[in-house]
Amino acid sequence: MNDLTRYKLYAGLHIPAAAKLLYCYLWDISGGHHSSVVISVKNLAKDMGLSRSATSRNLHRLENLRMIGIVPRYTEDSGRLSNQYTLK
Repeated sequence: MNDLTRYKLYAGLHIPAAAKLLYCYLWDISGGHHSSVVISVKNLAKDMGLSRSATSRNLHRLENLRMIGIVPRYTEDSGRLSNQYTLK
């Protein structure tokens, strides 16, 4: 699917513009459908020009719509790492 077709499909989604933008960005950096990317909410927010809370809220909105999967990651001593986001 070319970029123009993909963006036209996203335009038809009934979700806030920030969620569409976030989904498009995740798609672009992950490489497409069923791909995953590891990135922090802080870096996503900075790249998108959104606040951390708006970024987190829209990530969870996309997860609730089953557009993405969010997998928390931890170090061996139970410290937090950046989440892994998988496009569905």
